[in-house]
Amino acid sequence: MERWLAGEGAALDEVAATVRAWIPYAVDSPLYSRLAAGIAEDPEMLRVVAGVRAMPPMTLLLGAVQLLLREDDALAAWYPRLAGEARPPDDAAYVAFRDFALARRDEVEAITATRRTQTNEVRRCAVLMPAVARAIAAQGWDGPVHAVDVGASAGLCLLLDRLAYRYGDVAVGDGPLTLDAELRGGLAAPRAVPELATRTGLDLEPVDLDDPAAAAWLEALVWPEHVARLERLRAAIALHRATPISMVAGDAVETLPRVAAALPEGPLVVWHSIAVYQLTEAQQDALDDAVEAVASTRPTVRVAFEPSDGGASDVRIGLRPRAATPVARAHHHGGWIAAV
Repeated sequence: MERWLAGEGAALDEVAATVRAWIPYAVDSPLYSRLAAGIAEDPEMLRVVAGVRAMPPMTLLLGAVQLLLREDDALAAWYPRLAGEARPPDDAAYVAFRDFALARRDEVEAITATRRTQTNEVRRCAVLMPAVARAIAAQGWDGPVHAVDVGASAGLCLLLDRLAYRYGDVAVGDGPLTLDAELRGGLAAPRAVPELATRTGLDLEPVDLDDPAAAAWLEALVWPEHVARLERLRAAIALHRATPISMVAGDAVETLPRVAAALPEGPLVVWHSIAVYQLTEAQQDALDDAVEAVASTRPTVRVAFEPSDGGASDVRIGLRPRAATPVARAHHHGGWIAAV
């Protein structure tokens, strides 16, 4: 997905193209797919989307509506999770969504102006963990490694070594929360979960999970049909509160070198998942430079799990991942991992 630069003066055909390009990423939500298709043909709703300045605008818009819907039980019937039942989305669902979004447009705009798409899907650890294990094995490192998550949101993916994993018939690790993912294309499951010595999350605005409003926003970003995903989020939040995780606010280009310099001796794994794609090319170049500078001072590897074309995401290992060949492709919420 291209970086979002629209504003209220954006051409509606360009906004519509952005909405249509987002639809493949909503393949797991029939409701959101239907709503996006309707928005793409609706000039008034396209103006609402154009007013969302952060990226991706559709995720922010739909999250804002879902957050507001928690206050309006009468309109929850067309949101399957809030209604407690699943039903195929139809034209009536779009009309109800449209009427609600336009009636509450000022509130929607206020939410999208102050929130970011910090979905923090912990199931992404099912993709990150094998890649981190592969990167560590390639270096021949033994023992715990320091972990730094760039764009960490609330830091839920820093629970990586405190989770259990199930890849078909293969179980790996031990923890109070088990993540299930499908391995495709002959991809092998790792034999063990890497052990983390320290866990540090970098984010422009780290999410404080002790703030009920912040936790409610994370829940609002869970797609309506995903009941199990919502339960997984709540379990991860509980585990997060019992795990030592350091969250650092600021631009990772500036905070990463300081954090790395302050860590005890030992190898470092830098990772990010569905986060760095929101940066400009120049910002990504600066981050690459910062990672390389850190790698010149201590053993460092980097794992990138970021969107690519076709509604899936690539997993790459390298200090400058855009120059590296993908080692796997994966569902952006961690449902499956495929060999490439």
